[in-house]
Amino acid sequence: MVSPELAALFGQAQHHDRAGRLDEAERLCRLILRRLPNETAVLHLLGVILCRTRRLVEGAEMLAGVAAAQPGNIPALRALGDAFHALGHLADSIIAYQRILFLQPGDADAHLRLGLSRQALGQLPGAIAAFRMAAALKPADADIRVTLGMALEAAGDTAAALAAYADAIRRDTDNAPAFLGLGNALADQGRAAEAMAAYARALHLAPDWPDALTNLGLALQADGQLDQALALHRRAVQLAPDAANVHVNLGTALQLAGQGAAAVGSYRRAVALAPGDATGLSNLGQALAEQGQVSEALAIHDQAAALAPDNGVVRFNQALAWLLAGDYARGWPAYTWRWRGGVDELADRGFAVPEWRGEDLAGRTLLVHAEQGLGDTLQFVRFLSRLPDDGRVVLEVQPPLLALLRSGLAPSDVDVVARGRPLPAFDLHVPLMSLPAALGIQEAAGLAMPAPYLAAEADRARAWAGRLGADALNVGLAWSGNPRHRADRLRSMPLADLAGPLAALPGVTLWPVQADRRRGDEEVLAALGVADVALDGFTDTAALVAGLDLVITVDTAVAHLAGALGRPVWLLLPYAPDWRWRLNSRDTPWYPTTRLFRQERQGNWAPVIRQVVASLKAQESARPVLDTPSGTHPVPL
Repeated sequence: MVSPELAALFGQAQHHDRAGRLDEAERLCRLILRRLPNETAVLHLLGVILCRTRRLVEGAEMLAGVAAAQPGNIPALRALGDAFHALGHLADSIIAYQRILFLQPGDADAHLRLGLSRQALGQLPGAIAAFRMAAALKPADADIRVTLGMALEAAGDTAAALAAYADAIRRDTDNAPAFLGLGNALADQGRAAEAMAAYARALHLAPDWPDALTNLGLALQADGQLDQALALHRRAVQLAPDAANVHVNLGTALQLAGQGAAAVGSYRRAVALAPGDATGLSNLGQALAEQGQVSEALAIHDQAAALAPDNGVVRFNQALAWLLAGDYARGWPAYTWRWRGGVDELADRGFAVPEWRGEDLAGRTLLVHAEQGLGDTLQFVRFLSRLPDDGRVVLEVQPPLLALLRSGLAPSDVDVVARGRPLPAFDLHVPLMSLPAALGIQEAAGLAMPAPYLAAEADRARAWAGRLGADALNVGLAWSGNPRHRADRLRSMPLADLAGPLAALPGVTLWPVQADRRRGDEEVLAALGVADVALDGFTDTAALVAGLDLVITVDTAVAHLAGALGRPVWLLLPYAPDWRWRLNSRDTPWYPTTRLFRQERQGNWAPVIRQVVASLKAQESARPVLDTPSGTHPVPL
């Protein structure tokens, strides 16, 4: 500088900048520039100060002027690249970093920043190449390897990401982000226990890091450890109250724990923080529907769908809300979103033939393929009788249902094959649960069947009938479902809670009709004097159920099996039922012989069980002396 006075002022400005007194540093820079408007050192410092105080456009313009006046000024180019990156001008930031590398090819920091801009622009291969170069230039730097791992994971190369995170940990065994990334990669590979251990290590190293709390919470949640997950999610909310995602994660855990009203509160907070986030809105809509607030839920789903019309999860949740509300005209067509990201477990089968849309078969072969749970298959095979009769129908089902559906399905001219076995040639295909949409069903009446559409194998049914007490009311019991089901904690109950009061009723004989037992179930059955019968698959279960007077069950495949057989069913539903059971009603168009018993308060089965016991007492006292021709006692709804 030409003036010692101005040089001294500039020194003071630099001192204020280093001390964080940016207002004073900026004032002195502007004072100098009134005398020396083209002084590049001052312009550089002021440009950096402007960027640090979020005046990015003005700062970038000033830094661009410095870089133009001094093409070899690497600090100015670096600051300019950072400003462009922050503004979202990624192509310009890439150019700035490349100019640095032209001047200084071994600049690891410039390679790192170049990679970050490329990644933000969606250029993952170029970003990975830049990160690898930065890592090679800084062999001791663990953080660069974490960044590389994240890019590799985003590119779908999980094995390479694992190697990068492990490489980072070798260089720094206390690097929490490395362990978090390692956990993410392990989770992607389905190695849940190892992922949880990695997340736990990250949290140990950084106890107040919301990301570590959240990821470990989600892993515990997936493992069914909801109480521990809830504690971590709540801690994350305390530490990051303005982060919408932590409220969404807490809401999800609360839903799974049966705390629906609290979940709604968490989702409302998330939506307030991020009103343009379709996922938060969709989750709120889902939670509101489960709480019976269907009108508001539908309006919220409309907002979410407007924000993210191609988001499979958002649109699938909207479809479920329509179906829960009985809006089948919109619900069934929208239910196809399950194949477009709405259900993680479903993947397009990749069939080369067209999907059937309801047209005549005209001599062609139609493959109908089961897709979700065993109960779904038993429920939806009812629609096979409505398919055109001018072609051949092949039904592909889960192997456990093969024998039952081959022997007992009406219509009987359907060829039933097991999933995983070679398929015959076919001209068209349709997922089983897309049949209502393909058949144009728009009203509840279109769901009903006039008669049972499934029959038990006659010889097995006679054998089981011989074991049933002729003078007792024979009641089948199913108290729990697949423990891996997302909502199993809500729909299942302890055996003793249900069987204990029922076993005490005179004249009632209980028969377990679920194949699986949970820890302690055998002891409970023995203590209650209930025969723990061995059932040989669904064919055997159907034969037993066919002879029972009544089946009392939670929402599992047994409910659909008994309903399809036309047997009387008392179905015990959680406060937030599955969409197919609608809300509030005591009957269902799906099964005319089924009566619904609903929780009135979330998680509280006791009043439901009392109602069942009272109804069974009334039924037993009103039971006619004469049996029906089938040898069973009628149980009216």
